[in-house]
This record gives sequence, structure tokens and C-alpha cells, in this order.
Amino acid sequence: MYKNLALFNGILLAVMIFLNGMMAGITGPYFSTLFFHVLGLIIIIIISVVRSNKLFRIKRAPLLYYLPGILGVVTILLNNIAIPRIGVTLAAGAGLFGQLIMSGLVQHFGLFGMPVNRLVKEKIVVFVLLFLGIIVMITM
Repeated sequence: MYKNLALFNGILLAVMIFLNGMMAGITGPYFSTLFFHVLGLIIIIIISVVRSNKLFRIKRAPLLYYLPGILGVVTILLNNIAIPRIGVTLAAGAGLFGQLIMSGLVQHFGLFGMPVNRLVKEKIVVFVLLFLGIIVMITM
């Protein structure tokens, strides 16, 4: 079930990246990034009210846990800048390759408290093949 959720998430990300890029082409990358985050804030507030979620005591969260919010804004902004110039496919492909490399490093070294899962030759071969695919996409 969770693998299907991850696949569905990938589909949603591709649609989101495409629509973000199209909005950025009309309004500019900075306004579109602001717009999407304000819209997301409104939606999560509505969901939280409907579900009667209790507010988390934010003082208990380590400073590092705020980083995903910053990275989310930067990620969307970078996509909004790149997509009108290089297209959705290359932006998504390069972004996914970057995610694979980072997640491979996190698992290999056990960063952020993750269990160590060493990279094996087969995974490295797959990374190289994906990198070659990105190179082909860039040169075509």
C-alpha cells in the first residue's frame, strides 16, 4: 500500500510541478511561489479546523525540524524559475535524480537518524544509468 502511495505522490508531484511552472510563466516565479504557499496554508488551516486537530507545541521541536518548510519554498521557487526555460520533463527528471542521490547518501551514511542501508553496486549502476538519461535529455 505504501509503495502505491509513493507512486501516487510522484504523479501528484509531476502535475504540481507542471502547473507551478505554468503559473510562474504568467505571474513570475516569486509571486507564484507566494501564491501556492498562501493557498496551501489556507487549505491546511481548513483541514485542521474540520478535523479538530490540536496545535502542536512548537517549542518542543528542534530547530532542524523547521528546515523542510524553508526547503519546500526554495524547491518550488527553483522549479518555478527553471520550468519555463527547460521544460517540465527535464526539471522533474533532474529533480528526481537529485532526490535519489540525496536519499541514497542519507541511507548509506545513516544521516538524520535513518538506519544505515549501504549502497551496493547495483544501485550505483542504476544511478549512473539515470544520470546518462538526464544527459540525453539535456542534449536533445
